Amino acid sequence: MSVSFPYYIITGSPSSGKSSIISELIKRGHLCHHEVAREIIQENKRNGIDHFPWKNMSLFSDQVLDRSISNISNLNGQFCFFDRSIVDLIAYLQLNNIFENQRYIDSISMIGYNKNVFYLPYWENIYINDQERKESKEEAINIGNQLRKVYYDLGFNLIDVPHGNIQQRTDFILNRVL
Repeated sequence: MSVSFPYYIITGSPSSGKSSIISELIKRGHLCHHEVAREIIQENKRNGIDHFPWKNMSLFSDQVLDRSISNISNLNGQFCFFDRSIVDLIAYLQLNNIFENQRYIDSISMIGYNKNVFYLPYWENIYINDQERKESKEEAINIGNQLRKVYYDLGFNLIDVPHGNIQQRTDFILNRVL
């Protein structure tokens, strides 16, 4: 049986406000990790490494998994919020018809994420694309649906974060963990 550390996941559709909430949590003095996939995309571009989710999802996901495990191992049980998690990797892999992901599932069990996960649904009013976020609105909705399915399948409890300004959404999350 794994211990549930205070590692809280904030997940949801692309461009639903996760990174903005993480930034607000940091401003309020909370330890947070930004989205690892976005960091790796930026690093791979800078370093000329051709591992991107739109080219080779398996290699890219392995990079994200390894970095995620490293980030968590350095926390030593310290309270922390995460912009996405290893569970998200499984959802993205499945959307790309890659279903052999036992290493990912084993990592989730070992880490001990908190079972209460904050889910930000697709929100058309704030949806935008950028250099790392290339999904269409339809794809963003499908990703959100797949995330819900995989989190539920792995035994997590999704808490929908209502629409509102960043401060309201951040307060909503903090009122459920502090």
